[in-house]
Amino acid sequence: MVINKDPAKEPFLLLVCSTSQIEKAIKRRRNIANTLVKIGQTEYPTFTTESIVDCNNVFKKTIEEIIARLQSKKLKLKPEMPIEIVNKLRKAVIASPVVENLIKKMLKA
Repeated sequence: MVINKDPAKEPFLLLVCSTSQIEKAIKRRRNIANTLVKIGQTEYPTFTTESIVDCNNVFKKTIEEIIARLQSKKLKLKPEMPIEIVNKLRKAVIASPVVENLIKKMLKA
């Protein structure tokens, strides 16, 4: 999921990933639970099951890298996520004690 505020103008895309292994994620990040975002099927119908995003893991990729992954079918394009969810993800990334400050600055701008 791309979480940039203005991806077309920024040097790289900021991505976070979801997992359906909710209990594992909660256990792993129990001391920083505010950096986890649960997303239900009612909030984002593309998900077939409730999922969670660990916003401590942010990946930086260029647009070229994303295009290559899409072309090789290593990445699937999904419908746009509601801005309310994207804002929750941004807030959780900013709250993370392990995400680099450059990423946080990009999301605060």
